[in-house]
Amino acid sequence: MGLTCFDVMVDPAIQNTIHPEESVATAFNIIRRSRARFLPVVDHDGTYLGVFTAPTLLKMILPRAALIGVETSRMPLDNLGFMSLSKEDFEHRLEQLKDEKVGDNMSNPKNIPVAAPDTPVMEGIFLIHQYKRHVILVDPQTNRFVGTLSANSLLDHVLAAPEDTESSGQ
Repeated sequence: MGLTCFDVMVDPAIQNTIHPEESVATAFNIIRRSRARFLPVVDHDGTYLGVFTAPTLLKMILPRAALIGVETSRMPLDNLGFMSLSKEDFEHRLEQLKDEKVGDNMSNPKNIPVAAPDTPVMEGIFLIHQYKRHVILVDPQTNRFVGTLSANSLLDHVLAAPEDTESSGQ
């Protein structure tokens, strides 16, 4: 049998997750510390609920005026050079995010590909290409989060670095 998404997923020991009742400020600290682009959101028994992403976090830091027209038919601003953000402004905005819950700010589920761990790796690669993001692996029986499949996990597990091939005598 060929490789499955489970075979090449990000090691669950290094995949950070977050609970829905945690604050967005906590999510920011995890994302900053781990340099993650997203955090799977799981409840206390590991049930997958959704994803909180770094782009969502950045959107929350933007002033509301910058987002006027972005999600409607009105023409959004195309240049924010007239706005400034000092370190103090940024810290103040993060302080405000302590009251925002991750569960209330998850990404739209239509934008997050989900697959079973036993999904063939080729289908996982297609999902990464189609959605331009990671794939969340969820046990279809329990809806529990299993891991993630990313372009990097594929490269790390499947494609050997040239120096690895040279040292093995091939």
